[in-house]
Amino acid sequence: MQGVQGKRIAALVGDGFEEMDLTEPRRALEEAGAIVTIVGIDERARARIRGKRGLDDGILVKAEELVADCTAEDFDALLVPGGLSPDRIRADAEVQRFVREFDAAKKPIFSIGHGAQVLISAQLLRGRQLTGAHSIADDIRNAGGLYRDQPTAQDSNIISTRGGEDLPQFNRAMMEKLALSSAAV
Repeated sequence: MQGVQGKRIAALVGDGFEEMDLTEPRRALEEAGAIVTIVGIDERARARIRGKRGLDDGILVKAEELVADCTAEDFDALLVPGGLSPDRIRADAEVQRFVREFDAAKKPIFSIGHGAQVLISAQLLRGRQLTGAHSIADDIRNAGGLYRDQPTAQDSNIISTRGGEDLPQFNRAMMEKLALSSAAV
């Protein structure tokens, strides 16, 4: 897709990421010419980050970069897949810093399912519309966000989705946002 070619996307993952929440957006991004970099939280992530496929084991990926070594300036957008990963990485100070940098720079942040937990811990939701996994609707509201039970929600630079069943709409919204963000440059 025009405007997506060459864009650099950081995929922020930890153990327990939902496989389809990483693989489907990554495939769509790479097919459009974007470069997706797996960003992990610790040195162990360079060897392996374990995914999940529902309740079963999923694929293994390796971190290409560590969050402590990255800044939002290194990337054009941030992807936060869901699953168990967001709850495991959300309290990390470097993760919070990294996510806040994207928001401060008004760069696109793409959140899937439980990915909103990372945005909650980074304190980005007050007054913003968001969707996510139904099980964290109260968490979004308690963080001051406006939960929307719909396939995707967009508020400024944040695009969110409930989860796997909504990935086709999410991927389209993600591509449109990336194309628009390059047109604004």
